[in-house]
Amino acid sequence: MNHTLALIEILLDKTASDAERDDAAIDLGYILEDEDVEAALLTVANDEKTDEMIRASCGESLAQIWIAHNQVSREKLALLTGVALLEAISMIKSENME
Repeated sequence: MNHTLALIEILLDKTASDAERDDAAIDLGYILEDEDVEAALLTVANDEKTDEMIRASCGESLAQIWIAHNQVSREKLALLTGVALLEAISMIKSENME
């Protein structure tokens, strides 16, 4: 199985432990050329039934991807809510990107 796909499956698996899902969210922030990664991170970031630690990691990973591309996706940033949005904005500001 593809490593990226395995991480996405763990992130989306609500029966996986919070630690496993959080680790997957963090690891996905290093995979820069896959739209499925961003889609999965956005999905979990906005799932209010998901633990805030995981949602925050999703926001950080999305920001990390955008920073690596040197381009913030304002459309996707606008989709974020709660702690995921706060974490993404915090990372983007720390990199002096607007």
